[in-house]
Amino acid sequence: MYLDFYKLHLKPFQISTDPRFLWLGEKHQEALAVLKYGILDNKGFLLLTGDVGTGKTTLLNALTDSLGDDVLVAMVADPGLAKMDFFNFVADSFGLNSRFKSKGEFLIYLKNFLLDLNNQNKQALLIIDECQHLNQKMLEEVRLLSNIEKASTKLINIFFVGQSEFNNIILRPQNRAIRQRITINYNIASLSEAETIEYIRFRLGVAGSEAPIFTSAAIEEVYKFSNGYPRLINIICDQALLTGYVKEKKHVDEKIVAECADELKIYPAISIVKSDATPEARTEEKTVVPQAPPQLAAWRPHLQLKTPLVIALVVVLFIWIGLLATFIFNRQSSDATTNTMDKASVDQTSQAAVAASGSPGNAPDPKSGDKGALDGPAVTSTKDPEPSSGSPAATKSAGERKVGEATRAQALPASTSREKAEDRLSLDFIRETYGRYPEVLFGFNSNNLEDSAYDVLSVISQFCLQNPEVILVLRGYTDRTGVRAYNLKLAEFRADMVKTYLVGKGVNVEAITTMAIGPDPDGPGGATVPYDGERRKVLIDIISPTN
Repeated sequence: MYLDFYKLHLKPFQISTDPRFLWLGEKHQEALAVLKYGILDNKGFLLLTGDVGTGKTTLLNALTDSLGDDVLVAMVADPGLAKMDFFNFVADSFGLNSRFKSKGEFLIYLKNFLLDLNNQNKQALLIIDECQHLNQKMLEEVRLLSNIEKASTKLINIFFVGQSEFNNIILRPQNRAIRQRITINYNIASLSEAETIEYIRFRLGVAGSEAPIFTSAAIEEVYKFSNGYPRLINIICDQALLTGYVKEKKHVDEKIVAECADELKIYPAISIVKSDATPEARTEEKTVVPQAPPQLAAWRPHLQLKTPLVIALVVVLFIWIGLLATFIFNRQSSDATTNTMDKASVDQTSQAAVAASGSPGNAPDPKSGDKGALDGPAVTSTKDPEPSSGSPAATKSAGERKVGEATRAQALPASTSREKAEDRLSLDFIRETYGRYPEVLFGFNSNNLEDSAYDVLSVISQFCLQNPEVILVLRGYTDRTGVRAYNLKLAEFRADMVKTYLVGKGVNVEAITTMAIGPDPDGPGGATVPYDGERRKVLIDIISPTN
C-alpha cells in the first residue's frame, strides 16, 4: 500500500524471516559463531536462549543456510508432542523414510543411521526450537538420545533453542544430568539504541530506500517502545510507515511513532462502542466495567459489613483465632514442664549412681572437666584411668580420634565440643587449609566437579551456615585455548554450577555472586585475585565483615 509512496520495492519490516533482510549485529554475529563452533567441534549439547522477539529463529535459519551437505539437520519447531510423534517427526526430518510404532524400533534404526553418517564423515544436528515447552519426560528422552555415541566421538549434536525461562527448568534437581552435558550456553540480548538505528536503516536500504525515511527522534521513539527487540521494531515501523502514508508525510517523525505506539498498546477494560444517538452513528470510546461472575454477583450484597451473615462470619473467625492461640500456649507450657521433669529425673539418676559407687571420690568434679563416674567403672586413683577396650569411654575416645582424622568435607558430630567446632570452621582455618582463595578445579571442556571440590565446598557451606553474614564471590576462569566467547560462557556456567551446589547445601542464594573472568589473569572484579592462567577453575573469595 505504501511502497510507491516511499519508493520502495519490498516491504522492509515484515515479520517473516526473509534471508534478504538478515542483519547481524555484534550480538547475533557472536551467537552465530558459537552455533557453528558447536557443530564443528562436535560439542554435543548446546543451549541458545533469548527473550521473545530477539531473533533466535532468524539465527537458526541463517545457521542452516550456512551449513554444507556434510551436516544433516532436523529441526523440531513444536516440541510439545507425544513421545512417538516426536520420534517420528525427528525420523522424517532426517529423511529416514520409515514410521515407527515403538521406541526401541526407532532407536535401533536411528543408531544405524548415525553410524552410517559417521562412516561418511557427516554429522547429524537435532535442533529443538521453543525448548521451554518440553515436558519433563520428553526432556529426559532427548537426553537419552545423546547416549548414542562411539567411544571416540559423538554421533549427534543437540541444540536447545528457547526463551530464557528454560535456564530455570534445567536448574531443577531432576535435570542435573542434562545440565552437566550442556557445554555451551549463550543468551541473546536485545539491541542497543545504536544497533536499532543500524537495523532500521539496513532494512530500509534492502527494500530500496535511497533517502532516510525515519527521523532521528522517530528512531529514538521506536527504541523506547521496542526496548531493542527486533520483532517489536518491525511491528511499530511497519505501522508508522502506514500511518505516514495515510497522512501523506514523506518523513516519519516522532509524533507518528508515538501515535502508533499508543495504538499498539493494550489497555484493559476499554472497548469501542457505537452510539446510535445520532443519525451518523459515530463511534466513541467508552470505558466498560467488567461484569462480575454470577456467583460473585449473588454474594455482593453480603460483602457489606452491615449484613448479619458477615457479622456472624467475623465472630466465628475471632473465636477460631482465640482457640488456636490457646492451643499453642498450652502446648508450649506442656513442653516446658516436660523438659523440667526430664532434667530433674537425670539429676536423680546421677546422684543414685554416685551413691551406688560406694565412694564419693568417684563423683564427677565439675572443675576438672571429667565426664563423670557414669563414663566408666569406679576407680580410686587420682589419675584418669586408661579406658578398657569395649567400654563406653573407650568407644567415645576412639570416636573423637576418628573425627580428628576424618576428611575436612565431613560434618562434625554432635558430641564434638563447641570450641573445637568453631576453631575448625573459622575463616583462618579455611584459608590456612585451602589458601586465600579456595579453588574448585575442572577438567578440559568439562562441567563435572572433581573429587577434591566436594571437600572444600562442604567446609565452606558449613562455614556460611554458621556465619550468615558471609558473602561469597565465585570467579570462573578457563585457559587461553579455544574461542574466547566460548571460554567466557564456560567459565560463567562453571561458576553458576558451584553456586547451585552451595545453594543446595543451604547457603543463601543472595549471598553468592558469580562472574566469568575467562582466560585473562585480570578482568572485571578479578584484578585482586591471583591466577596462574593455566588450569580451568573457579576461585572462591570469602568476604566476612569480621575478618
